[in-house]
Amino acid sequence: MMTRCKYYSPVADVTFRKVFGEHPDLTASLLNAFLPLEAGRTITELRYLPPELMPETPARKHSIVDVHCTDSAGATFLVEMQLNWDTDFFQRVFFNASKAYVRQLKVGEQFKLLQPVYSLNFVSGDLHKGLDEWYHPYQFVHIYHTDRVFDGLKIVFAEMDKYRGMPLKGDTKKDLWMRYFTEMTEETRKPAPELLADPDIAKAINLLEIINYNEAEEYLYDKYWDAVSIEATWKGIGHREGEKEGLEEGLRRGREEGLQQGREEGRQEERRNLVRNLSAKGLDIAKIALLTGMDESEIGELL
Repeated sequence: MMTRCKYYSPVADVTFRKVFGEHPDLTASLLNAFLPLEAGRTITELRYLPPELMPETPARKHSIVDVHCTDSAGATFLVEMQLNWDTDFFQRVFFNASKAYVRQLKVGEQFKLLQPVYSLNFVSGDLHKGLDEWYHPYQFVHIYHTDRVFDGLKIVFAEMDKYRGMPLKGDTKKDLWMRYFTEMTEETRKPAPELLADPDIAKAINLLEIINYNEAEEYLYDKYWDAVSIEATWKGIGHREGEKEGLEEGLRRGREEGLQQGREEGRQEERRNLVRNLSAKGLDIAKIALLTGMDESEIGELL
């Protein structure tokens, strides 16, 4: 008889939202560890934005930023967990950060009111081939005078696969969070003592215990991994077909468009079934929106 897991994976959509979408103290700890903040600045208080205000992206799971919040100074923070890495993710991240920056102003307001937007992204896959570093901070700088910086947008990528493969790991807060993401799995029975010794990490680990999840969240957790597997399968099929057939550019584009259309139709049907199943379990639209991150109006249409 198989022993049931004690912990859920922290990189799944449902667990990531539960840990960082409901506990601002843990989100602040994560942001303080990873973001290139100004010297002496520490994020202490955060306010979450409702799901309907979160920037949308074209893909499914990857349809909304996992966490979207602001601090008391007005800065905006976007945090996302991205599995099944693809090259379009760069553009999606920049699009989301830019959209969040623009949305700060109402019509007629002065541009000087704009506050910085920070985007923190954890990715699985080889983001920068040929580079050993796993931590990649980006910002706008003068091409010739790199000390001249535009502080409006700052984007950080953290590569989990590269970190996982490092023979030696540090003991900074950043390292502890990376170990949390890369070492905590469904096979974990006893977390590393170093992780449990840190109050923030220990709290985040406790939130991964399956006893803290209700039936609807367990259902969403399983559906998430199904979606990840389907996405990886589609990409594998497209890659193998491209190598085997060696089609001309026009046919290649046609196939990619067809695959994309098929994926989108499949995702839409999956979203429809997900909403119906959660509704059948007695959850109202507001609760379904909280669990899935979907817009309430979209849920109403799907129902």
